[in-house]
Amino acid sequence: MSRIAIVGTGRMGAGLGIGLAQAGHVVVFGSRDPDRRGDDFASLAPASKVVRHGECLVDARVVIVALPYPEVEPFARQHAATLRDKLVVDISNPFDRLPNNQVAGAEFTARAIADGARVVAAFKTNFAATLLDPIGPDGVRRDTFLAGDSEDDKHVVAGLARDLGFRPVDCGSLRNARILDGMVALMIELDRRYASGATRTSWKLA
Repeated sequence: MSRIAIVGTGRMGAGLGIGLAQAGHVVVFGSRDPDRRGDDFASLAPASKVVRHGECLVDARVVIVALPYPEVEPFARQHAATLRDKLVVDISNPFDRLPNNQVAGAEFTARAIADGARVVAAFKTNFAATLLDPIGPDGVRRDTFLAGDSEDDKHVVAGLARDLGFRPVDCGSLRNARILDGMVALMIELDRRYASGATRTSWKLA
């Protein structure tokens, strides 16, 4: 069991936080409007609590940043001193904001935190609709792709993925998150073309 901070209470943050709380982790959500969002989560994850963004970081072993991509780097820079030496999981997707994917969004997050940064890119290639439903229509467990420079940190994130019911797939160093960033846009395109935009598709390593 870990104390996990989820920064952001959108669909991805909510799904991850609720699933991890149900798996037995202590989850603290960070929100711009904790009073309103606290009521939203009271019945879904009763053991969790909702506080302001910066407050959720206190005593957290793992920090999952589930903010819209343009907000991630400023958040990481603002809270760099607190985030240093914590395990930061960046789930954000840059889409067309990083032309040619020459640098991954998660790499910018690590640079913003600077010395002591421990960043793993994960859950980028999973739709929010499947976070609490990790078994695909074929009855096979869905994959979660992750990338990071620390084997120990990736092991922790892989454990969280398993707690949610997913099969973790280690994609190597953080620079390989550049490829994951591109896979997300392609996944959305394929979902629109072949699944009528159901947002329940995912990549699978055979």
